[in-house]
Amino acid sequence: MEIPSLPTHVTTATRETALIIDKLQTGQPLQVKIVDQLANKHDVIIRLGNQLIAVKTNIPVTVGQTINVIVDRTPTELILNVKQPPQANQQIPLSLRHLLPKQTPVSDFHQPLGEVLAGINKQTVQSALTQSKELALQLLQLRRLANNIIHTLPKQKNITTAAGLKDAVQHSGVFLEPTLQKMLLDNKAALKNHSDNATTRHQLPLEHLATKALNQQSTELSRVDIKANLIKLIQLLNAWPNSTASQQKAQPQRLTQEAAPSSSVKPTVMTQQASAAQLFDQQIKALLNKTEGALSKITLNQLASSNIDNSTGRQTWQIEIPFLNQQATESVFLKIEQEDPSRKKTNETNPQWVVSLEMNPPKLGLIKNKLTLQNHQISSHFWAEQLETRQLIDRHLNTFKEQLNRANLKTDSIQLQEGPGPIMQNNKPSESILSEKA
Repeated sequence: MEIPSLPTHVTTATRETALIIDKLQTGQPLQVKIVDQLANKHDVIIRLGNQLIAVKTNIPVTVGQTINVIVDRTPTELILNVKQPPQANQQIPLSLRHLLPKQTPVSDFHQPLGEVLAGINKQTVQSALTQSKELALQLLQLRRLANNIIHTLPKQKNITTAAGLKDAVQHSGVFLEPTLQKMLLDNKAALKNHSDNATTRHQLPLEHLATKALNQQSTELSRVDIKANLIKLIQLLNAWPNSTASQQKAQPQRLTQEAAPSSSVKPTVMTQQASAAQLFDQQIKALLNKTEGALSKITLNQLASSNIDNSTGRQTWQIEIPFLNQQATESVFLKIEQEDPSRKKTNETNPQWVVSLEMNPPKLGLIKNKLTLQNHQISSHFWAEQLETRQLIDRHLNTFKEQLNRANLKTDSIQLQEGPGPIMQNNKPSESILSEKA
């Protein structure tokens, strides 16, 4: 809407009208009401305060309509821009950023977890006067969960064995929900089988025992599965007090009064405790951020593992396994693909398995391997980022070939390739799990 510099169509052309217009400032919000509209639909009469003013409009309006506008002044005219209501789609990206944090490597949560665990030990040795019962209980719960997570992470020496690698894959979090569902179905089947063969008198005890067994199985799975542990950790961190530091700062006056007779608590000590609590709050937030990122990465791997390529019948599983290498945490990314031979124009009847591996060990840089297995015949190709690592792999290719032969696997092509190698992770760590532009 435009108000002419010299409003000739002002219904009540008084000095007060001009005075109102002159006082309007850029960015000022107003509410105007459409009083009348001329035949050309572009000239309308609006009520601005107690005054009626003729303006030009380029938007459709109706008599009696009230419009929220924003004042925009130029050297020659005064424009009233219609204030647009907030669009729902404008809120979506913000919601996505809040609800779907960026994925990070699954192993990245280990370092802040260790820092929090060290902070807990400092918190628990503080005077009972500076800790509430609620905080003391939460510190105990967090310490137990942190110790359990660190204890159940696979060790490097374990994942180099077939049994250890299989166990690490099963507890990587990718198969958590299917495993729980299988437990439930097996429990129902066993219960139905018992109920068909049991008398009514024994049916209730059997149901109780079956439910108890299912609870024990699910509890044990949640203790060792990385995704289940991350979910429990996030729930505990989200329930953390808003600021343990503020609780510490709220104590000094009471502590001073209680400690005055013995002078056992000094202001300097209380200040140090408050600073430690503030640092601990920051560590909690950092741990929550990394834990949510790790959970997002596992969820992304699950989504990628749920799709089957209809054109080739290829099933894909994406798995990232964090493991402990002495005191540090590393991870290895696996992409396992099975291709249905009936979809290929060949005489092959056995499925083809392709295992792609990506890892970044300290001092060795990025290493990739693509292994193909069909009819008990195996091919393997390596790529390495650093020259020294490529030379190291090249010197051990014959050893690798001998190990495969001892496992009764025929080798076809075992080679070290040049170049960066194939892209194995379509979404790199630190990318959003869902595109906001979609």
